[in-house]
Amino acid sequence: MDHRTVVDKSVRRPILDVDDLTATDLSLTGRFAYDECQAEDVEQAGVVGQGSLHHVAVSQSSLSESRLSDLELIDVALQNVTVANASWEKVVARRVELVRCQAVGFQLGITKAEDLYFEDCKLDYARLDVDQRRGVIAFHRCTFTEALIDGDLSGVVFSECEFKGAEFRARRASDCDLTSSRLTGATGLLSLVGARITDEQAMMLAGQLATEAGLIIS
Repeated sequence: MDHRTVVDKSVRRPILDVDDLTATDLSLTGRFAYDECQAEDVEQAGVVGQGSLHHVAVSQSSLSESRLSDLELIDVALQNVTVANASWEKVVARRVELVRCQAVGFQLGITKAEDLYFEDCKLDYARLDVDQRRGVIAFHRCTFTEALIDGDLSGVVFSECEFKGAEFRARRASDCDLTSSRLTGATGLLSLVGARITDEQAMMLAGQLATEAGLIIS
């Protein structure tokens, strides 16, 4: 099984053999179920639906403003896909990756995730809520400007990410790795109990942490 390594964590990649996947015109309206297929240049902006994608690759497509719920994603790869202002709720994700996706304003409610990976995604003004996590969730070179990051962040890896104006509302954050990311301008840092940062980050964030704790610096 193929893996990605992010910081010191190993993320399992989707089990996909692109040469064996059948080309399809993906339609996510109403109830849907797709297995062993790939879609390119698909326009599904604004659709409303619920269903499952198993062993599916989607590229160069638009799912912006889509409204999907009770969504099961197993062995799924999204590349250069737009999910701006989309809302995906009650998502179960296993071995899923999103690479170079435009996700401004993306509302993502994860019921359960196991090996979920984002790379070079623009998640500005997005909302991420993680309920249960198994395996690894990793974000590499993603931006979270003014985003809301909520839920169970324990073990989540944020590698080389930017959090200008982002707000954390972590319910748990043990072993969350932020050591290579820029946290300047983020709020809710006191919710990240047990997360890992560097000495340098701690010094840069000292004033901000004191303000959040209600301390008066004089």
